[in-house]
Amino acid sequence: MKKINSIISIGILLCGLAGCEKVTDLDLNTTTPIIVVDGQVTNNSAVGSIVKLSYTNKVKSDNSIVPLPGATVTIQEDNGTVYSLPEVSNGVYKNENLVGIAGKTYNLKVVANGITLTSSSKMPAMVNFDSLVVEDFPNFGKTVKVVTPFYNDPKGRGNNYSFFLFKNGRLIKDVFAYDDSFIDGKKVTFPLIYSREEDEFKKGDIIEVVMNCIDDGNYKYWFSFSQSSTGSPQAVPDNPISNIKGHAIGVFGANTYQKRNVIVP
Repeated sequence: MKKINSIISIGILLCGLAGCEKVTDLDLNTTTPIIVVDGQVTNNSAVGSIVKLSYTNKVKSDNSIVPLPGATVTIQEDNGTVYSLPEVSNGVYKNENLVGIAGKTYNLKVVANGITLTSSSKMPAMVNFDSLVVEDFPNFGKTVKVVTPFYNDPKGRGNNYSFFLFKNGRLIKDVFAYDDSFIDGKKVTFPLIYSREEDEFKKGDIIEVVMNCIDDGNYKYWFSFSQSSTGSPQAVPDNPISNIKGHAIGVFGANTYQKRNVIVP
C-alpha cells in the first residue's frame, strides 16, 4: 500500500531512548494473554482520568480488543489522596473528578485476577498548543492535505510531546512522539504525516489533534509505538518500552491535554 512520504528526519525522534525502562520482548502468538494498560491522568476537567485494561491478542487474530473487566483501579496523588476509578464500561475505568496538576506525581495501582500492577508519572508543565493549520504536502507527484500544529518549545531540555490525529471523529492509526533534542527553545512546526492512503484528507473533513505534554517514560513508550509495525495505538507494539511494574505492558501517564480542530478547505 502506498505510504505518504515524511520529510521529517527520523533522526529527530531517535534521541533520548536510552534508559532503564522495561523492554518486553513479546511472543504475541503465546496462548497466555498479557495485561495491557493504557492509562492517563489529565489536566482537563472534561476528560478527567481514565484507565483502559485489556489483554494481548494474537498477531493472527482480528486484532480486536479483549477487555479486562472487574479490576480494582486507584490513583494516588503525591499528597496521599487516593482516587478510585470505577468501571464505566467493559474494561474502562474512569474518574472525571481527578484532574491533574503540573508538578504533581500520580501513582497507579491495578489489582486484577490476583495480579497487582503499579506505575508512576509526574505531570510536566503545559506548553501551549498555539494553533493548527491545514497545509499542502507533496507526495509521489501529487499534493495532499496535512495538518501542522504550532507551539513554542520552552528553553531548557526535557520537554516531550505526543500527538493523536482524528479525522471526522475516527482515530488515525499513527502515533507522533517528539522530544526536544533538536527543537529546544524553538517554534515547532512539524506537519503530522499520516501513513495510509485511505486516511487522506478531503474537503470538508473535520480534523482534530490532541497534544499531550508527557514525561520521559511516556515519550519512550509512544516513540516505540510510532516505530511499531502494528500501527495502532490500541494494539500491542513490537518490543514496547513500558513503565508498568508487574506482569503487564502498556503505559500510564500524567499528561497535559489540549485539543484543536480545523475543517479541511
